[in-house]
Amino acid sequence: MRITAIKTWLISPTAVYLKIETDEGVSGFGEATILYFPQSVHGMLKDIEPYLIGEDPFRIEFLWQSLFRDLFMRGGPAHMAAISGVDMALYDLKGKALGLPVYELLGGPVRDRVRLYGHVAGRSAGEFAAKARALAAEGVTAIRFRGFHNSDDIRQFDFKAGVAEQLEYLDAMRDAVGDEVEFIVECHGRYDLQWAVLLAKELEKRSGILFMEDPLRQENPKMMSWLRAQTCIPLATGERAHSRWDFRELFESGSINYARPDVCHCGGITEMMKIASFAQVYGVSLVPHNTQGPLAMAACLHSAFAIDNVAIVEAAFANPENRDTKPEVFARGWPTSVDGWAMPPSGPGLGIDIDEGALDEAVSDFRQPVQPRLRGLDGSVRDW
Repeated sequence: MRITAIKTWLISPTAVYLKIETDEGVSGFGEATILYFPQSVHGMLKDIEPYLIGEDPFRIEFLWQSLFRDLFMRGGPAHMAAISGVDMALYDLKGKALGLPVYELLGGPVRDRVRLYGHVAGRSAGEFAAKARALAAEGVTAIRFRGFHNSDDIRQFDFKAGVAEQLEYLDAMRDAVGDEVEFIVECHGRYDLQWAVLLAKELEKRSGILFMEDPLRQENPKMMSWLRAQTCIPLATGERAHSRWDFRELFESGSINYARPDVCHCGGITEMMKIASFAQVYGVSLVPHNTQGPLAMAACLHSAFAIDNVAIVEAAFANPENRDTKPEVFARGWPTSVDGWAMPPSGPGLGIDIDEGALDEAVSDFRQPVQPRLRGLDGSVRDW
């Protein structure tokens, strides 16, 4: 079997899909989605296509090494997102050819079910509390929130107000759901160190904090070790990491409790498995970032069923309102959740059926994306 073509779809500001075709008619689909760089990733897929044509699609590890190391300039968001999508499609193809779900190709399931956490957002403490109560009623035992939505509306972020808002919303949700639900305090990399320390110290006074997510910008991993030295609150980061090398300093310094690779960002299933093994050496668990489309969510779950040190998985589909609006128009077989847990995906490969005609139609709706841009009270740039 040989690869004959790579078909790609640029369908939204944050969605890039691809199909790997072979001379035996077996194909696989992947997702190379990364926030606000869709055209860069789409172009990168065109750049790496010649490295794939004529190759054996079953040689997944070999092809990963080729796509990474045969390029002299390598790494970064666009390159690794493209590799991620290809890797995902290769696993989908191989699973379909062998009649096996991807997690069986990874060594088989290490657990019977995967714990999920859902999302809560809103514009007031009351709204946060009501949504948390509804999500907890679905059986979800961990909730992620970030606040800041009011300030996002006016494209402004103030450190002091951000800390106060996070704590206000957290306290309202805790009152609403009691002590059975854990909370993930998402900071989105917005805080400078002193404000992250202040928030962490306040969180230490509250119970049921699963972890503090992305409290600092990711450019200098050393800063996370400085925060680690000043708080006992569990820390997590990694959704903007693009390979195991980006995690090295975080692991070696003992800065984080949880690593958060995204299967669309980090180099695909192949690299996520390696990051997990690397993390385990340092006693770090995985909490995969997982906010993309159906193929990525399926790939994330297949990985989670095969990785021993996965603690919990982000899952927008744990929220009923998201399940009701998922894009069934081009994808069928989305993961399901029961009482806050995901069961093993069914079907060969990733288990997602793709309607190519619907993808073709979606391409015409593409619009150039512009990421939200925030400013401080003085008009200076703030991180989104």
